[in-house]
Amino acid sequence: MKINEQSAYINFEAHTQRPHDSSSNSVAANSTDQERASTDKVVLSPKARELQDAKMELAGVPDVDTHRVAHIKLEIEQGTYRIDGGKIAERMLGEMQLNAGL
Repeated sequence: MKINEQSAYINFEAHTQRPHDSSSNSVAANSTDQERASTDKVVLSPKARELQDAKMELAGVPDVDTHRVAHIKLEIEQGTYRIDGGKIAERMLGEMQLNAGL
């Protein structure tokens, strides 16, 4: 199974048992449903726990590195900002290889 951003979210409600409607033996059915409800549980795989932990850690990281942005702005204003085309090409090729592996 491949894990992507959409499959990282788990719908726990889809995996829990719901009480069954029954007109006959409703008292027995209710006690059985109560027993099931008390014993039903969801167990996450180690990978799912790892994904949850990573998501919580990422929630604390800002989307923008303001210090780096300010530094680059200053370099652009001073005319000292240089673009390394080879470095950009290497990263583009690396990302293409990663995407092709998915």
